[in-house]
Amino acid sequence: MKPAAITYDPKNWIRLLLDVPRSRVFRTLALDVLGAGLYSALVVYLETNVIGTVLPLGPSFLSILGIILGLLLVFRTNTAYDRWWEGRRLWGQLVNVSRGLAHQLDAMLDDGPTRTERRRRYAHLLATLPASLARHLRKPGSVEPQLAPLTLVSALHREVHQDITHARLADDARIVLAPLLQQFDDVIGACERIRNTPIPVSYSTYVKQFVLVYALVMPFGLVKDFGYGTVAASMLMFFATVGLELLAEEIENPFGEDMNDLPLETITATITRDVHTVLGVPAPEAASATP
Repeated sequence: MKPAAITYDPKNWIRLLLDVPRSRVFRTLALDVLGAGLYSALVVYLETNVIGTVLPLGPSFLSILGIILGLLLVFRTNTAYDRWWEGRRLWGQLVNVSRGLAHQLDAMLDDGPTRTERRRRYAHLLATLPASLARHLRKPGSVEPQLAPLTLVSALHREVHQDITHARLADDARIVLAPLLQQFDDVIGACERIRNTPIPVSYSTYVKQFVLVYALVMPFGLVKDFGYGTVAASMLMFFATVGLELLAEEIENPFGEDMNDLPLETITATITRDVHTVLGVPAPEAASATP
């Protein structure tokens, strides 16, 4: 089952802090953070009570590693967020293009006997397209051929040309509507590019390895100055660094079904409502029929 979309007030700090124990990052890392704390406690105990010698890894060495790790994590999270934000812009463009095409068709369609039928047909195609695109991006190959996004765009092209041929649209409608129809192909192609071009595996793997090495080395560098306070410091560091990597993993594919992914169902419902309103036909409960 798809997790419910996140709704929150970013100004309500108290509510956000109270939700921390229920956050995905907190629940996912709870046991791992505890494990990091136990590992740190073991290192402190062995160095102070068994070995009796502290390894020469001071805070300066950890600071150098921390700077390198920070740069890697900043690039990692920025790259993931750029993919998420580009996906949101593309679906915002899809909303605007659908509305724009609906407005143009509303103004251009004649008042002949097939007026309501033609408006209902266009509204149906425009409403079905985003739902089909969402399924195509989440589960490639699972969409029926007649409901594939490109098939629906082709159907829109055919409907426009047929209406021009039968004089239900003016001859110059081709010039006005062609750029809008082309934008559907642009949006679909850009979304497929994001889905089909993940973050390079070698880079993502290297970041994870660096985080792990830093977590393993950190207790040795802090035990001399902090003693058992190293346990708390190690747990906090592990939560911060691994949490950032986990967030980057979640948003790098904005079309998935995680809580922080794009609300494609909500955007689809918005397009369905708006195009039916603009074209003056009642909106169905769900837009999923053969074109």
